[in-house]
Amino acid sequence: MKHCCALFFIFFNLVSFNLFAKLQNNSNDSLKRLILNALKNTTKPPDTLTIGRINKLADGYFESFPDSTLYYGNLAIKLSKKINYPLGIADGTVQLATVNTFRGNYTESAKNYTLALNIYLQVHNSHGISISYIGLGRVQDYLGNYDNAINLFNKALALIAKTRNEEDEAECYNMMGVTYDNKGEFSKALDSYFKSLIINIKRKDDLAAADKYSNIGVVMQELELYPKALDYYNRSFQLWKKLDDKQGISVATQNIGETLIYQKKYKEAIGYLNTASALFHQLGDQDGISLVDYDLGLYYYYTNHTDLAIHYLNLSLLSAKQNKIKYNKANAYVGLALVYNLEKDYQRAYNYAVNAQHTANNLGSLNIKADATLQVSKALAGLKQFEDAYNQHKLYVALKDSIDKNESIHKVMLYNLEIDFTKKKKELTDQQNLKENIYQQKIQRQESENQVYAVIIGIMTVLVVVYYRGKRKQQKINALLAEKNIEVLSQQEDLNDQATKLNELNLLKDRLIGVLAHDLRAPISTLRGLFTLMIDASISREEFIEMTPRVFNTLEHTSDFLDTLLFWINSQVDNSEKNVKSFYINDVVSRELTHMEDKLQQKNIKVNVKIKPDAIALADPNAVRIVIHNFLTNAIKFSNRDSIIEISAKAEDGERVTFCLKDHGVGMTEEYLENLFKNRVNSSVGTENESGTGMGLLFCKDLIEKNKGTIWVTSSLGVGSQLCFSLPLGIEVVV
Repeated sequence: MKHCCALFFIFFNLVSFNLFAKLQNNSNDSLKRLILNALKNTTKPPDTLTIGRINKLADGYFESFPDSTLYYGNLAIKLSKKINYPLGIADGTVQLATVNTFRGNYTESAKNYTLALNIYLQVHNSHGISISYIGLGRVQDYLGNYDNAINLFNKALALIAKTRNEEDEAECYNMMGVTYDNKGEFSKALDSYFKSLIINIKRKDDLAAADKYSNIGVVMQELELYPKALDYYNRSFQLWKKLDDKQGISVATQNIGETLIYQKKYKEAIGYLNTASALFHQLGDQDGISLVDYDLGLYYYYTNHTDLAIHYLNLSLLSAKQNKIKYNKANAYVGLALVYNLEKDYQRAYNYAVNAQHTANNLGSLNIKADATLQVSKALAGLKQFEDAYNQHKLYVALKDSIDKNESIHKVMLYNLEIDFTKKKKELTDQQNLKENIYQQKIQRQESENQVYAVIIGIMTVLVVVYYRGKRKQQKINALLAEKNIEVLSQQEDLNDQATKLNELNLLKDRLIGVLAHDLRAPISTLRGLFTLMIDASISREEFIEMTPRVFNTLEHTSDFLDTLLFWINSQVDNSEKNVKSFYINDVVSRELTHMEDKLQQKNIKVNVKIKPDAIALADPNAVRIVIHNFLTNAIKFSNRDSIIEISAKAEDGERVTFCLKDHGVGMTEEYLENLFKNRVNSSVGTENESGTGMGLLFCKDLIEKNKGTIWVTSSLGVGSQLCFSLPLGIEVVV
């Protein structure tokens, strides 16, 4: 009797839930009908097929209705215990774990996954073992234990390689990407995300693909590539909107709003943030609530509403503490320190900034540590502890330098990863086109068969009726074929555009690899050889000291070459708008002459500067600085001792400004001069055996032309050379 009552109660709950549930997809509705039919007979115990369907239904509700996932997960566990079905218990426990993770109940979530893992190990279920490892890794990621998380994901991947479950593989790579992103290892994060995304595209899993586009956008945002970030966020938003996925829409609107804040588009940002906040609270997403409260705090800070900024940042901090989300906690500390420094409440600002530093150290996040260190420096200065403030500021500068160097490397890696992803996506598209062609052939064969059948039927029936029906059928097929042809032509056009872009990117990659392979090998080999001689005691200390300046000179040259190459790489990879503004050329020249003073003194070279006050350029000053630096380096290199270098600049025709640098050195032959800007040249040694890369003027040409300018050289062998460029004329700079 108790058994019958229990099953009737379960059946009654299912019926009740069915009456009040809304917005369910057809798949979930079909499963519910099957489950209800199976449980109608309260005298019969539940079977494993029904329990499996209940767990599948629980999983189907997670994206939009987490409470429903909890309900059906507990139901599956309850029924599984009645018939002693371990796999059903494990599957239901995983459903509980996903919701607990989503809501920040990490202790309970870890218990759920551990229990499920032990059951899966007992029944030798490889799929269950892998998803348990992924779930435990996700929990470790939220707790900031990134190395533990990566180890768990690698265990899962090892199992997935045996089961060949592409869905599990895509999810595991996705979570690895999240963890690497939190660690600040953006290249590894992007590699993981693209691996996951290509599997999703292959499987036509739009829901999972939307998640990857969003995650890739996060990395773009962290690299300050805001236009690219918004592009990926909008891709994810459109997919989630199409699928009516509330959780995804909340994430997309929060990400877009945050990016708009960094772009200072505050009026556009607030609408997205308010939408995200409402959805996160509706879903009970504690991580999302903490994130959006932090973003709202930043919004009100930048729009001069200090009280509201403090209110939302405290809400973010409280949520992050309660749910043990270290990353959000560190950001909230930094935000509060920022506001209190603005309010001149330096003691509070210092306390929050120090907490942010400690949390960032535990997380291993250089970005948050740099932001926290800057706020510590400002707070200490406000407290008049100037020496400590200065030391913190030096630490901040060092951290920013490290971050900037890492970001340059990550941008190059991003460029290579996008090339690889584009190639793989093209291969998938080609496969789809092949299937489409086969489909077209089937249609053509079907059309032929239909015509034959029409003739046979026409002989057997009234000719007029047969003719009319055949005509209508043929018209429908022709219309379908016309639509398919238009679609194929459109896809072919897109593929051609992608192939052209891919070829251009491959040429750039080959060019960079060639330069690096040639110009880094020699200095590294020289340095290795020197240290080998020293270790083997093949040279004396005096000989080592004598050789060191020459090796140091080689390394210094290589460092200068890498700085120039990295700037040029960023100009090729970064699609963001250039820092174009008006500036006095004389300011750039003065700065470069100060930096080059030692080299000028080594050859006792005098510099005559004749720059007009109206020599104002409209361009990227960093690009122009590199060009002038290269001009000076070449002039010094090929000038004789006790020589003179002449520098001039003036406005011409009220539209352009012209800069020229003239030396009285060795000059160039006509043949050498003709190839100077066409490709890389074999650099000659200077008047005192200085070496070069042959890439300097090639980079200069690229940088000047990107700033809408022109560059040229005149030279006579034995007389000297004159290097010039012209740029758009700027307006007077108001200081």
